[in-house]
Amino acid sequence: MKEFLQYLKDHYHYAERTLTEKEKQVLLWKKLCSGKQDFDKINTAELLKIAALQQKKYTLVTINNQLRTVEQYFEYLQITGKRKDHPLKNFRIKTPKRPLITGFLTEEELQDIEKNFREKKYKKGQFRLFGKRNQIILSLIIYQGLDTGSLRELKVKDIDLEKGKITVPEATENRLKERILSLEASQILELYKYINETRAELLEISKTVKETEKLFIIGENTKFSSITKQIRKQINIESLQLIRNSRINLWLKQYNVREVQYKAGFRYLRSLEYFDRTELENLKQEIEKYI
Repeated sequence: MKEFLQYLKDHYHYAERTLTEKEKQVLLWKKLCSGKQDFDKINTAELLKIAALQQKKYTLVTINNQLRTVEQYFEYLQITGKRKDHPLKNFRIKTPKRPLITGFLTEEELQDIEKNFREKKYKKGQFRLFGKRNQIILSLIIYQGLDTGSLRELKVKDIDLEKGKITVPEATENRLKERILSLEASQILELYKYINETRAELLEISKTVKETEKLFIIGENTKFSSITKQIRKQINIESLQLIRNSRINLWLKQYNVREVQYKAGFRYLRSLEYFDRTELENLKQEIEKYI
């Protein structure tokens, strides 16, 4: 086993943590063999039976990770001359694709997106911190209809937890005006935890950012768009702009157009022509026919 781990280290330059995980995966699959089977000589059909057995315990993503390790193990056996053929080259179990979310969303649908995203499990360490940061970003898009430009420019001082308000900075690239919006009650506690705990930890682990007034901590070599892209993929939505547009659409059903113009940050009232209610409802009905 040591020789295999050295092979992985030399050819794939894995960290020790990854090597330990891959060792566990190979040992697990060896244990799943019957008493008469020699894992090093096992055939494709027998390997697929083990994969099927694993599907009862693990997600397809986890199983495909295990299959990648098993593939590397037999690759090692081939290269070292311990086996001539490869029983599992480039084999993966296809994961079913969820349909992209399209069309304008209802309040319930927006809340479901936030709830499901909040319940996602993250690895420990920095990944957990990134997950908490991304939850805050998504909630500000869902409830305050913020755009990427405004999110990127937000500063800690823009959050007034005592008054439950957020001052949204001007977004010059999208020609949006500064405005002050109310926070949801559920957001206040989460923002308090983020500012006083998560953000502080993110600053500590950051190698490129030592001090900043920005609300969201990202490395100097990281684009904010890469974070929003990650969020978009995780919730499987066509565009985060769709969430902002959906919030504006819901505002139009609650407030007069001048109030909505202010909340959305639009400089001109004509920007709301896109959200004509009659056309919007017709579009929604057309979309629902194909869902």
